[in-house]
Parts: sequence; structure tokens; C-alpha cells
Amino acid sequence: MANKRDFKKDVDGVFATVIEECLFTADAFPAKKDSVEKIIDEAVLLYQDTRFAYKMDQKMANKAFYNGLMTNYMAKMSEIITKLNEK
Repeated sequence: MANKRDFKKDVDGVFATVIEECLFTADAFPAKKDSVEKIIDEAVLLYQDTRFAYKMDQKMANKAFYNGLMTNYMAKMSEIITKLNEK
């Protein structure tokens, strides 16, 4: 597992890049604005769920928690980027 701080920085960076691309797409292609807004909403929800997640199960190790969080984040962000590329 990578450092938690590095993971959080990566989450912030990828989120900012995706939002920037969404806003650019919405400005450049006004007809796609509604679909892009849905992608933005999805990205914001994923960001909040990932960035502010905390371990509730005391029996789970921190490493296992963050590995699961990273795997989930990368899979869902990949889906969001694929949706954006299809627009």
C-alpha cells in the first residue's frame, strides 16, 4: 500500500483533473451539458466517499481498509473517465 497521504493527494489531483475536463466538455459542447453534470455529480460523490472515509470496523487492519478503498476508488474513477470519454 502506498502512503495514506500520497493516496489522498492522488485522489485530490485526479478529482480536480476530471472536474476540469467535465467543465471544459460542458463549455465546448453545450448539448452535452446535462450528461456531463451527471458525471460531475458522480465524481463528487466518489470523492466525498473516498476522501472522507474512515475505518468503522475496529477488527479490520488499516492496510486492508486503505487497500480496499484504493481498489474501489480506482475502479469507480475508471468508470467515470470512460463515461466522460464516451461523451
